[in-house]
Amino acid sequence: MLESAVGAVGYVIRKLNQVRESGHSPESRFEAIEILEALILALVAVATAWSGYQAAQWAGKRAEQYADATRLRITGEGLVTLSGQERIYDSDTFNSWLAAKLNGKEEAAEFFERRFRDEYRPAFTAWLRTDPFKKRNRLRARSSCPSTTTPSTSSSSV
Repeated sequence: MLESAVGAVGYVIRKLNQVRESGHSPESRFEAIEILEALILALVAVATAWSGYQAAQWAGKRAEQYADATRLRITGEGLVTLSGQERIYDSDTFNSWLAAKLNGKEEAAEFFERRFRDEYRPAFTAWLRTDPFKKRNRLRARSSCPSTTTPSTSSSSV
């Protein structure tokens, strides 16, 4: 490519020198203008081709990044959904345990306690240590314990 470009530039220089040596006839000036026009058009063609190449290259990169962003968004939405489902499960299981405990149904309370998720159990145990069934602690919520976060609600990595 470089040889053809050098050859073309050399040709233009030779033609311009011929025009200069032949005198300043209107015909030679017209020839010089035509040569300059052809040179400018050639530069425009090269610039256009380079621009098209760059546009295609960046469009491919943009498509890859868009696909990555979409994958991350979908993964994040899935984790948020899972976290919400786990929170609902924990809450529902705890409420069932509490209802059984308050109604004196120890067997049912033990059943629900066995169904607690492993991630929820430390928060439940910490809450029980506050002795919530005494009158002075009755209003203290289980969510006020510092260990109520779960990996799906405390993790920000996707």
